[in-house]
Amino acid sequence: MSTYKTNGDKILQAVIADEQLINFYGYNPDNFRSISEALDSEIAVIQAIAQIINRNEQKATEREIYNEVSNFLKANI
Repeated sequence: MSTYKTNGDKILQAVIADEQLINFYGYNPDNFRSISEALDSEIAVIQAIAQIINRNEQKATEREIYNEVSNFLKANI
């Protein structure tokens, strides 16, 4: 049984365990056990998911999260 440091880590695992995401992007969810590991990923979608979760935990507004993630994805995809 896995243990998580934060609720964000648990949410991250739930999202990146999606089989369609795994098949499309070809990553191993076990490589990203925490938000900090996911934020350092070279896979843009993993970073974007981690940014959304992280900024939500920091109580950023939906608009702030949207703008930050949108700009990140435009620059990296």
